[in-house]
Amino acid sequence: MTTKALKKLRDTTPFKPFDIHLADGQVLPVVTLGHLFFMPGTSEFMLVLPDGGFRIVDTHQVVSAGKNGTKSRTAKA
Repeated sequence: MTTKALKKLRDTTPFKPFDIHLADGQVLPVVTLGHLFFMPGTSEFMLVLPDGGFRIVDTHQVVSAGKNGTKSRTAKA
């Protein structure tokens, strides 16, 4: 999934929480738009987790992202 596609989900108005699905089967929730930050000049993003921790993820690990319980698949760039 591309950084552009994830930014589009994050920046949708009004914001709707969504999940990021990783290749290893993990599902990471994005609960507010302020929980997802993109690293300039890289394919990485930082996600603040509901428990207060955070995770740095490369977009190449993302297989899909979805909102309202559905999955949206986007080709890798």
